Amino acid sequence: MTTITFHPASNAVAKDAGIVNALVTSFAEFCAGVRDGQEIEARYRAYSRMSGPDLAAIGLSRNDIYRAALVGRPV
Repeated sequence: MTTITFHPASNAVAKDAGIVNALVTSFAEFCAGVRDGQEIEARYRAYSRMSGPDLAAIGLSRNDIYRAALVGRPV
């Protein structure tokens, strides 16, 4: 009788698992970047719609809008 053994940690399987893991990680990082971009855009849009006095009340001017949107200062 012949015994057949299976070694799932062979080089081919480990190499394929590494490639899949790298792809999944890259896609997750891409999605996180998209979410960050959407949050920045939402903050910028909210600030750009505020009047000058409203911006001054929170310590911003029109020239500060882009910086506040990028660093994540809440509206």
